[in-house]
Amino acid sequence: MVVRTTKPQYYKLEIVASTPATEIWLGDDAGHLVQKEVGALKTSLLPGSYVVEFGRGTFTYPIKLDEPRCYTQTELEAGPTCTRPAVRLLPE
Repeated sequence: MVVRTTKPQYYKLEIVASTPATEIWLGDDAGHLVQKEVGALKTSLLPGSYVVEFGRGTFTYPIKLDEPRCYTQTELEAGPTCTRPAVRLLPE
């Protein structure tokens, strides 16, 4: 008997900020921080819905990751905003 396991599909995501000092905050749609970078974010993630913020407390922009994506801050800011998901902390 052969048991086949499928590996999860990951997609590359790249986001480039307008300035090298801009913080990029990436979260999932459940309110969890996924990653924070400064200037540029390069990562691979499972498909799904994410949100990005350029600096804490600014507008939040949706990202649907269903294929490899590359964005600039200007592109995302030209699109729609979304509500920031409520932050969830893991129980102790």
